[in-house]
Amino acid sequence: MANLELGGKKINYEIKKSKRAKYVRVAILSDRDILVTIPHRQRFVNVERIFEDKQDWILKSLANYENNYILLKGGSDHYKKHKKTALELVENKIAIFVGSYNIEIGRVCVRNQKSRWGSCSSKGSLNFNYRLLFLPEHLAEYIIVHELCHLVELNHSHRFWALVEQEIPDYKACRKELRSKYKIVVK
Repeated sequence: MANLELGGKKINYEIKKSKRAKYVRVAILSDRDILVTIPHRQRFVNVERIFEDKQDWILKSLANYENNYILLKGGSDHYKKHKKTALELVENKIAIFVGSYNIEIGRVCVRNQKSRWGSCSSKGSLNFNYRLLFLPEHLAEYIIVHELCHLVELNHSHRFWALVEQEIPDYKACRKELRSKYKIVVK
Protein backbone atom coordinates (compact mmCIF):
# COMPACT_ATOMS: atom_id res chain seq x y z
CA MET A 1 0.00 0.00 0.00
CA ALA A 2 1.42 3.37 -1.04
CA ASN A 3 0.18 6.86 -0.31
CA LEU A 4 0.21 10.41 -1.58
CA GLU A 5 -1.38 13.72 -0.65
CA LEU A 6 -4.43 14.93 -2.54
CA GLY A 7 -6.32 18.10 -1.64
CA GLY A 8 -4.59 18.19 1.74
CA LYS A 9 -5.58 14.59 2.54
CA LYS A 10 -3.33 11.57 2.81
CA ILE A 11 -4.60 8.99 0.33
CA ASN A 12 -3.67 5.31 0.59
CA TYR A 13 -3.72 3.45 -2.69
CA GLU A 14 -2.81 0.15 -4.26
CA ILE A 15 -2.07 -0.64 -7.91
CA LYS A 16 -3.33 -3.92 -9.31
CA LYS A 17 -2.79 -5.32 -12.78
CA SER A 18 -5.68 -7.16 -14.38
CA LYS A 19 -5.81 -9.30 -17.51
CA ARG A 20 -9.47 -8.32 -17.92
CA ALA A 21 -8.93 -4.55 -17.64
CA LYS A 22 -8.92 -2.57 -20.87
CA TYR A 23 -8.53 0.85 -19.26
CA VAL A 24 -7.16 2.34 -16.06
CA ARG A 25 -9.85 2.24 -13.37
CA VAL A 26 -9.94 4.03 -10.01
CA ALA A 27 -12.18 2.65 -7.25
CA ILE A 28 -12.76 3.69 -3.66
CA LEU A 29 -12.59 0.61 -1.45
CA SER A 30 -14.82 0.15 1.54
CA ASP A 31 -12.01 1.06 3.93
CA ARG A 32 -11.55 4.38 2.10
CA ASP A 33 -8.37 3.28 0.38
CA ILE A 34 -8.11 3.55 -3.38
CA LEU A 35 -7.51 0.74 -5.85
CA VAL A 36 -6.04 1.64 -9.23
CA THR A 37 -6.54 -1.20 -11.69
CA ILE A 38 -4.45 -1.14 -14.85
CA PRO A 39 -4.40 -3.40 -17.89
CA HIS A 40 -2.00 -6.31 -17.50
CA ARG A 41 0.13 -5.26 -20.48
CA GLN A 42 0.52 -1.63 -19.42
CA ARG A 43 4.04 -1.12 -18.14
CA PHE A 44 3.88 2.38 -16.66
CA VAL A 45 1.18 4.31 -14.87
CA ASN A 46 1.53 7.87 -13.61
CA VAL A 47 -0.54 7.65 -10.42
CA GLU A 48 -0.09 11.32 -9.54
CA ARG A 49 -1.52 12.32 -12.94
CA ILE A 50 -4.47 9.92 -12.59
CA PHE A 51 -5.24 11.29 -9.13
CA GLU A 52 -4.93 14.89 -10.36
CA ASP A 53 -7.38 14.19 -13.19
CA LYS A 54 -9.86 12.52 -10.83
CA GLN A 55 -9.21 14.69 -7.76
CA ASP A 56 -12.72 16.18 -7.51
CA TRP A 57 -14.39 12.77 -7.83
CA ILE A 58 -12.01 11.10 -5.36
CA LEU A 59 -12.37 13.80 -2.69
CA LYS A 60 -16.16 13.87 -3.11
CA SER A 61 -16.36 10.07 -2.86
CA LEU A 62 -14.17 9.99 0.24
CA ALA A 63 -16.29 12.68 1.90
CA ASN A 64 -19.38 10.64 1.04
CA TYR A 65 -17.90 7.63 2.84
CA GLU A 66 -17.00 9.63 5.91
CA ASN A 67 -20.41 11.28 6.16
CA ASN A 68 -22.84 8.62 5.03
CA TYR A 69 -21.62 5.12 5.76
CA ILE A 70 -21.50 2.99 8.84
CA LEU A 71 -18.36 0.96 8.28
CA LEU A 72 -18.63 -2.59 9.59
CA LYS A 73 -15.05 -3.49 10.40
CA GLY A 74 -13.60 -6.80 11.33
CA GLY A 75 -10.70 -9.11 10.88
CA SER A 76 -9.96 -12.77 11.38
CA ASP A 77 -10.07 -12.54 15.20
CA HIS A 78 -13.35 -10.63 15.09
CA TYR A 79 -14.72 -13.20 12.64
CA LYS A 80 -13.70 -16.15 14.83
CA LYS A 81 -15.29 -14.50 17.85
CA HIS A 82 -18.66 -13.88 16.14
CA LYS A 83 -18.91 -16.68 13.56
CA LYS A 84 -20.95 -19.06 15.71
CA THR A 85 -23.46 -16.40 16.79
CA ALA A 86 -23.85 -15.20 13.21
CA LEU A 87 -24.47 -18.76 12.00
CA GLU A 88 -27.13 -19.25 14.69
CA LEU A 89 -28.84 -16.03 13.60
CA VAL A 90 -28.80 -17.10 9.94
CA GLU A 91 -30.09 -20.61 10.68
CA ASN A 92 -32.89 -19.26 12.91
CA LYS A 93 -34.00 -16.77 10.25
CA ILE A 94 -33.83 -19.42 7.51
CA ALA A 95 -36.08 -21.67 9.62
CA ILE A 96 -38.63 -18.85 9.79
CA PHE A 97 -38.64 -18.03 6.08
CA VAL A 98 -37.91 -21.32 4.29
CA GLY A 99 -41.47 -22.61 4.64
CA SER A 100 -42.79 -19.76 2.52
CA TYR A 101 -40.83 -20.92 -0.51
CA ASN A 102 -41.05 -24.74 -0.42
CA ILE A 103 -37.34 -25.18 -1.14
CA GLU A 104 -34.54 -27.43 -0.04
CA ILE A 105 -31.40 -25.87 1.29
CA GLY A 106 -27.92 -27.21 0.78
CA ARG A 107 -25.03 -26.10 2.93
CA VAL A 108 -25.26 -22.87 4.94
CA CYS A 109 -22.00 -21.11 5.79
CA VAL A 110 -21.01 -17.89 7.47
CA ARG A 111 -17.83 -16.37 6.09
CA ASN A 112 -15.60 -13.34 6.46
CA GLN A 113 -16.44 -12.02 2.99
CA LYS A 114 -14.79 -8.88 1.67
CA SER A 115 -17.51 -7.36 -0.43
CA ARG A 116 -20.69 -9.44 -0.30
CA TRP A 117 -23.45 -9.78 2.23
CA GLY A 118 -24.49 -13.14 0.86
CA SER A 119 -24.32 -15.50 -2.09
CA CYS A 120 -26.05 -18.57 -3.42
CA SER A 121 -24.46 -21.28 -5.54
CA SER A 122 -26.19 -23.24 -8.27
CA LYS A 123 -25.82 -26.31 -6.00
CA GLY A 124 -28.01 -24.69 -3.34
CA SER A 125 -25.29 -23.63 -0.93
CA LEU A 126 -25.88 -20.36 0.89
CA ASN A 127 -23.05 -18.17 2.14
CA PHE A 128 -23.51 -15.16 4.39
CA ASN A 129 -21.18 -12.50 5.67
CA TYR A 130 -20.84 -12.78 9.44
CA ARG A 131 -21.16 -8.99 9.70
CA LEU A 132 -24.91 -9.21 9.06
CA LEU A 133 -24.97 -9.95 12.79
CA PHE A 134 -24.26 -6.22 13.29
CA LEU A 135 -26.93 -4.94 10.91
CA PRO A 136 -30.41 -3.90 11.98
CA GLU A 137 -32.64 -6.98 12.05
CA HIS A 138 -34.78 -5.94 9.07
CA LEU A 139 -31.67 -5.67 6.86
CA ALA A 140 -30.31 -9.04 8.00
CA GLU A 141 -33.70 -10.57 7.20
CA TYR A 142 -33.72 -8.92 3.77
CA ILE A 143 -30.29 -10.41 2.95
CA ILE A 144 -31.31 -13.88 4.13
CA VAL A 145 -34.59 -13.84 2.20
CA HIS A 146 -32.78 -12.48 -0.85
CA GLU A 147 -30.42 -15.46 -0.88
CA LEU A 148 -33.22 -17.94 -0.14
CA CYS A 149 -35.09 -16.65 -3.18
CA HIS A 150 -32.02 -17.36 -5.32
CA LEU A 151 -32.65 -21.04 -4.61
CA VAL A 152 -35.83 -20.66 -6.68
CA GLU A 153 -34.65 -18.02 -9.17
CA LEU A 154 -30.88 -17.82 -9.65
CA ASN A 155 -31.16 -14.34 -11.18
CA HIS A 156 -32.66 -10.93 -10.46
CA SER A 157 -35.72 -11.21 -12.71
CA HIS A 158 -39.19 -9.86 -11.95
CA ARG A 159 -40.10 -13.33 -10.67
CA PHE A 160 -37.17 -13.20 -8.25
CA TRP A 161 -38.15 -9.81 -6.81
CA ALA A 162 -41.78 -10.98 -6.51
CA LEU A 163 -40.54 -13.86 -4.33
CA VAL A 164 -38.54 -11.48 -2.15
CA GLU A 165 -41.55 -9.19 -1.84
CA GLN A 166 -43.66 -12.06 -0.44
CA GLU A 167 -41.71 -11.92 2.82
CA ILE A 168 -40.11 -8.47 2.65
CA PRO A 169 -42.77 -6.11 1.21
CA ASP A 170 -40.48 -3.09 1.70
CA TYR A 171 -37.47 -4.81 0.10
CA LYS A 172 -36.74 -1.76 -2.09
CA ALA A 173 -36.31 0.44 0.98
CA CYS A 174 -34.16 -2.24 2.65
CA ARG A 175 -31.97 -2.56 -0.42
CA LYS A 176 -31.57 1.21 -0.66
CA GLU A 177 -30.72 1.53 3.05
CA LEU A 178 -28.18 -1.28 2.87
CA ARG A 179 -26.44 0.20 -0.17
CA SER A 180 -26.49 3.77 1.04
CA LYS A 181 -25.48 3.30 4.70
CA TYR A 182 -23.46 0.15 5.24
CA LYS A 183 -20.06 -0.79 3.87
CA ILE A 184 -17.90 -3.78 4.72
CA VAL A 185 -14.32 -3.17 5.83
CA VAL A 186 -11.85 -6.04 5.87
CA LYS A 187 -8.53 -5.44 7.57
